[in-house]
Amino acid sequence: MIFAILAALSIITFATGRHAAMYSLVSSFLIMLLTAYYYGIHYANYNGGTVGSYGLVLNSTQGISFSVGVNGLTLPLVLAASIVFTLAVFLAQRESYDRTFYGLVMLSETGLYGVLISRDFIFFYIFWEVVLVPVFFLINLYGTHRRESVSLKFFVYTHIGSVFILLSIFSLYAYYFAYTGGKFSMEISSLTSQSFLNQIPLFWITFITAGLMIGFLVKLPIFPIHSWLPDTYESAPYPVTVIVAGGLSMMGGYGLFGIMLPMAGVFSAGSMWIVIFLSLISLVYFSLTAMYQVSMKRMMAYASAASMGFVTLAFAAGILESGSADSTIAFSGGMFQIFAHSLIIAFLFACLFFILKSTGSDSVLGLGGIHREVPLLSSLMLGGLLASLGLPGLAGFIGEFSILGGTFQAITYLIFVVIFSMIVTASYHVWVAQRTLYGPYNENLGMIRDLNGREFAVLGLLLAFLLFAGVFPAFFFNMFSSFVGGIT
Repeated sequence: MIFAILAALSIITFATGRHAAMYSLVSSFLIMLLTAYYYGIHYANYNGGTVGSYGLVLNSTQGISFSVGVNGLTLPLVLAASIVFTLAVFLAQRESYDRTFYGLVMLSETGLYGVLISRDFIFFYIFWEVVLVPVFFLINLYGTHRRESVSLKFFVYTHIGSVFILLSIFSLYAYYFAYTGGKFSMEISSLTSQSFLNQIPLFWITFITAGLMIGFLVKLPIFPIHSWLPDTYESAPYPVTVIVAGGLSMMGGYGLFGIMLPMAGVFSAGSMWIVIFLSLISLVYFSLTAMYQVSMKRMMAYASAASMGFVTLAFAAGILESGSADSTIAFSGGMFQIFAHSLIIAFLFACLFFILKSTGSDSVLGLGGIHREVPLLSSLMLGGLLASLGLPGLAGFIGEFSILGGTFQAITYLIFVVIFSMIVTASYHVWVAQRTLYGPYNENLGMIRDLNGREFAVLGLLLAFLLFAGVFPAFFFNMFSSFVGGIT
């Protein structure tokens, strides 16, 4: 019902004229409240599996159904997604965007919601594309410098990844027909069941899992298929950057844990070690690259990619440790990292947006000592930076600490590579705070405006939520752990 309401509101947005901004804000806020209420209903009694499922058979011959449901992984993620999109619409109100912009934003939210709740592969793929196409037009029509080439690069990278996913889905579809003696199905649970996957020849199961893996890793992203990310983040307008960083990044993570984790029994140890090494390279490379960026927007783009390196590490190492307590901790930590990263990076880009609006610059060298003039904004920005570097007490710490503890038995001394990347990450986060927020004020900035009451309330509530998730992580972590228990 919540998804149906969201889909209807998204379509209506294109016809709201000059009221599109307020309509979109009210609509996204309503969806956020309904999702939060739904989460509260199911939190206490969740013990694994799918809840709130619904299915409507559309073509019994071809095995196609509109099947939806949520579980301990997707329920927190749809909550995070609804928060991210509400924040994005709130930021967009500070600019002069038309109804097409807000319609595309609401449509992409519908697509992301659909990706997370779909239990049928064909609708999963449709909604996957529904997310990407509106974002392409948002960057192409409303982006800044090089928006045409950057939007095309974004579309090509992500669409090629989507093609790999589609090929894998159709391969599963065809083999299920042969395995069942003439029965078609697109149900995700059926096509990812271990008993069925064990019947597929080695070559084709390798082809299927590699295709899914490539498609999901492009979205995270991971080294070396990441070059679309910094350009996209930098060229997109800030509300769209919030969507891409906080909303779309969770798609790849959900693909790993929501789609591929039930298939874990068919992965070879060698393939998981490849993912581990790529994760370690990503952690170090993205952290070092972020350190040398002058643009804070580009710096946070690389910081976002580095954070998602923890997710792929947790996934691969957890599979190597399959069946152990460490595996459960690694998987749960990786899921929590997706959830926390989405909110933290969205919060950081929101703070950067207001810094740009106040000072006219989001460059490290163009700022300096702004805490003197904008103490509210700079204090919130500091809170976001501390959450991003993984300070205990904030949401960013929980996922990273769980992943470190859960993956140690699998990667042993390679854990020092992860620790090195964390030291680098902490270094440039602290340096950025010292260079831009504190120290001597850059008088060339003149008089700048701090946040008003409404802006401070919105950002302050989100930072308080990150603090709550860091101090009381069980409210979300238990959902992930129960989901993992149901899978394994």
